[in-house]
Amino acid sequence: MNISTTWLREWIDPKVSDKVLAEQLTMAGLEVDGIAPIAPYFENVVVGRVVSCEKHPDADKLNLCQVDVGSGNNLQIICGASNIRTDLKVIVATIGAVLPNGLKIKKAKLRGVESFGMICSEAELGMVDNSDGISELEVDAPIGENIRKYLNLDDNIIELDITPNRGDCFSVLGVAREVSANYNLPFIMPNISVSAQSSSNIDTRVSNAMACPKYLTRSISGIDNTLKTPKWMADKLMRSGQALHSPVVDITNFVLMELGQPMHAFDAAKIKGGIKVRNAKSGEKIELLNETTVVLDEDTLVIADNDSALAIAGVMGGLDSATQSESTDILLESAFFEPVSIAGKARKYGLHTESSLRFERGVDFNITELAMDRATQLIIEICGGQASEINTCIDETFLPKLSAIIITQDKIHKVLGFELEAKWIEEKFIGLDFKISDKTEHSWTIIPPSFRFDIRIPADLIEELARLYGYDKIPVQKLALDATINTIPEAQIDKYDIAQSLVTRGYQEVITYSFISEKYHNLIDVNANKIMLSNPISAELSIMRSSLWAGLLQSVESNQRRGHNNARFFEIGLCFSGVKAEEQSNKLAGVVSGNRFDAQWLGDLMPVDFFDAKADLESLLKLTGTRFEFRVSEHPALQKGQTAKIVLNGNLVGWIGALTPNVAKELSLPKCYLFEIDLEALLTGKIAKYKAFSQYQQSQRDIALVLDELIPVSELIDSIEALQQPDFVGVSLFDVYTGENIETGKKSVALNLTYQSLEATLSDDEVNTKVDKVLVLMKDKFSATQR
Repeated sequence: MNISTTWLREWIDPKVSDKVLAEQLTMAGLEVDGIAPIAPYFENVVVGRVVSCEKHPDADKLNLCQVDVGSGNNLQIICGASNIRTDLKVIVATIGAVLPNGLKIKKAKLRGVESFGMICSEAELGMVDNSDGISELEVDAPIGENIRKYLNLDDNIIELDITPNRGDCFSVLGVAREVSANYNLPFIMPNISVSAQSSSNIDTRVSNAMACPKYLTRSISGIDNTLKTPKWMADKLMRSGQALHSPVVDITNFVLMELGQPMHAFDAAKIKGGIKVRNAKSGEKIELLNETTVVLDEDTLVIADNDSALAIAGVMGGLDSATQSESTDILLESAFFEPVSIAGKARKYGLHTESSLRFERGVDFNITELAMDRATQLIIEICGGQASEINTCIDETFLPKLSAIIITQDKIHKVLGFELEAKWIEEKFIGLDFKISDKTEHSWTIIPPSFRFDIRIPADLIEELARLYGYDKIPVQKLALDATINTIPEAQIDKYDIAQSLVTRGYQEVITYSFISEKYHNLIDVNANKIMLSNPISAELSIMRSSLWAGLLQSVESNQRRGHNNARFFEIGLCFSGVKAEEQSNKLAGVVSGNRFDAQWLGDLMPVDFFDAKADLESLLKLTGTRFEFRVSEHPALQKGQTAKIVLNGNLVGWIGALTPNVAKELSLPKCYLFEIDLEALLTGKIAKYKAFSQYQQSQRDIALVLDELIPVSELIDSIEALQQPDFVGVSLFDVYTGENIETGKKSVALNLTYQSLEATLSDDEVNTKVDKVLVLMKDKFSATQR
């Protein structure tokens, strides 16, 4: 929000420079993004009046002007502007002036005729980037007055970055309150008085009091909306970043910037019947002030008459009912809309307005009457007319409740780490307009004002004291901490170790949004519970993720667009099957794509495959010391034949497989291999036990078995390990073969068996006996024959 320091100082004027004032606002919690003057510094530029204007004798495009600058003698000035004319009030740079563009004004000759100054445009004074012709001042501009004084060019604009919790500061009034609390100075409210001369002839009703517990209207008849907005108001609006329209619209915008209350004015002649505040009908349309037509949802609150919607409540008015220059009778609206009912509505329809910005953050529900009177007063002063009484629709049940908060000095000291004087605390609470409903020697019962939606708990009050004291002044204290060290079970695996296991295998951790698009949701698992956000950041982030794969695949796609084709990413994060706590679970997921290694001179590039991803995952699973099973299965996002579910103790805990070609094509992705597993399954492992090393030679035997190709090798390995043979070290797979000399439907599996004794080197007969038992097991259990 932009605010003029001159406007602010009309309310409250601390005796400090604008720069110091801006610094103080930042230290008080209102971040100042910048402060800049209205115009660069210059001197010797005054108001002048063109006494006469004739064509230059030797140049058709130049004019020879006599200009009165209040010095007693007219200045002869040559000017080439097309809009120069007699009796025009203009900006005159006299001899000796130096303009912001570096031009020094001195006596000059143009086509043989002397010129003693320059008639300027706003662009030449650095006030705007471009301007057509010279500046035309008001007819009552005092001749000879310094233009800086007349145009108030010594004003500065403070650009404030207001945080969402401080909606009360989106106005001059709100910032003045902050300055008042910081400098212990009172601020001056404008003198507001309105004389109502009739009752409103437009009936007003609210059907959704929960969304709109307070709605005020007032009729003003007989106005003249063709007049020009006064310069003092136009300057303040433009310096606040507001465009000028008609006087009525400018006045409502002025009240919005001054008091923080969004308002709207309807052309009373265009209202059919009465005003109804209701929810939109399904498929109802409205053409807005920006000349776009939107189809309204049923959860959108609208202001309507008997025939149609006139405005989206708290967002933007409709074009059909807007005031025009010929409007003579208007209906003013001033309302309090419940913030949640307005939140996200502007974004839903592709809008961003000053009204929605404020209503979404919360507007003071006790200022609606004051804002109505202020707008009425200004309209009657500027446009004339007669005002009616205020028509009110108020439901106290749904207005925000101002709950008392108890705060103690002990609590303040505990949080801040230092003592604050009780008198100073009370002064600051009063300065912030907080009501002290009760107090003791060391405690206060505080009722926050209606404009502070962010004050709800004692910590909020302490934060107010801290920022007014000055964050830069808070002393550094050495904290004493009574730490209770919790014991961690030895079997517990730290999440850091899990992440490091993948990092050592070349993975990079990514952190993605918990929200995904409906497209990604349906491509990954259309059967998963679809949890829609009521107020999404964008349409592409509208659903809570049920899997981490969406974010990982987006990361692959983003990197691929930038030429990074070898991807190994993983993420640990929450996934959602519902909105309840028990329906949320932490998962670990990874994606592999591209080549196994970077290009090298020794060999050709080798693309990654299913077993690269499986090996990475198995290395991670080994941290637990628990046996996980990989079983052939099907998943909607994974390719049939290259998909396995991960099972622990009979329970499904994850998936691994190749991304199905249909999904890869839809997302313009290369071949990707994915895995995902419940994090809980990885956090508890078996306690490591010491095992002695043998100093004797290992003995190894290779066996080749022919068996049914549908039998998983893991079942062979599990069965061999289940024999628990003495001196058995391990078994590993080193070859699988199908084809020539192998019967159809069969496969040849080659296993390596390793034995080693702690007491002596095993003889061939001892090893052979053990291997024979393995072969008998394979034959009996799997009908396997030795090849």
